Amino acid sequence: MRVGAERSRDHALDFTRGALVLCMVAYHAVNYSGADQAVLRHLRFLPGAFVFLAGLGVGRLYLPRWSAGESGLPGRLWWRGWRILALFLALNVLAHALLPASYNRRLDLEEFAGRLGVILGPGEVRAAVFGVLLPIAYVLAASGALLACGRGGRGGLLLLGSTVFGGTVVLSIFSAPPLNLELAALGLLGVVVGGARLGNLPPALCHPAGPLLLFVLLQVIISGGEPGFPLTSGLIMVTLATLYTAGRRLSPRFPGMSGLRLLGRNSLPAYLLQIAALQMLFRGLRAAGLGPPDTVLAMAFAGTLTIAGVVATTSLRARVPLADRTYRTLFA
Repeated sequence: MRVGAERSRDHALDFTRGALVLCMVAYHAVNYSGADQAVLRHLRFLPGAFVFLAGLGVGRLYLPRWSAGESGLPGRLWWRGWRILALFLALNVLAHALLPASYNRRLDLEEFAGRLGVILGPGEVRAAVFGVLLPIAYVLAASGALLACGRGGRGGLLLLGSTVFGGTVVLSIFSAPPLNLELAALGLLGVVVGGARLGNLPPALCHPAGPLLLFVLLQVIISGGEPGFPLTSGLIMVTLATLYTAGRRLSPRFPGMSGLRLLGRNSLPAYLLQIAALQMLFRGLRAAGLGPPDTVLAMAFAGTLTIAGVVATTSLRARVPLADRTYRTLFA
């Protein structure tokens, strides 16, 4: 790894991403184990938080470098968005063609092709797999396109993010917004928050206890029924604020810190690895004539394989240039 790149990293953001990866493991494990929907209600904000973090990375890491004159960033963001879109389509074609029996529904390639317009447009909860990749691709591509417009690109991007998020909030008052609009709005909100540098607050306001208290309060409110888009957005903000402020305060020697940062630097492949691990567990138990996995077993199995996969991938990239180039082509 280049020394300059390592020094410029926001390690608290890496910690936040890594912690969120583990939260996503819990979310998917609960989903695969067929847990009560009342439990899932408290975790459904996590995919949106994943998209928000992708936007936050654009605003917090890319925008300052673009403002400093790094002219190649818009193209990198644009093509990264398109590569993630291609990855989403490729993974869905493979899953629908080769793995038709999923944990909660059957996957049919012909049906996927017939509904592709809905999937790429408004979106549906069960219309595709790896659905979080799609809004991330849209946010990255839109960010690159606007920054390529020149000096007004930064302001235009922040204006777009504020407008789309605000419009989605207003729309949610009257009806449920389309799934992809909700997630993309959260990603663009992340760009706005990161670009506005709202994380640079006085030290007294950067303690995790404050957002953690709000997190508990919002979860109590959610126990009364399904949260709408504004409440979900608030829950995402306070969750990530809790993790980020904790990441800034914890010592690098804190147990598990290096592992969480490593997961955070590889959050997108880690997301794919955990789903692959849960599919392996689900199909193995079904082949053995057993029912859905226990939630704790699913969490332990998926978490272990995800961490092992990220460590193995990192080691392979360090030793094999072709593996590193392939990784960068897909994820960087």
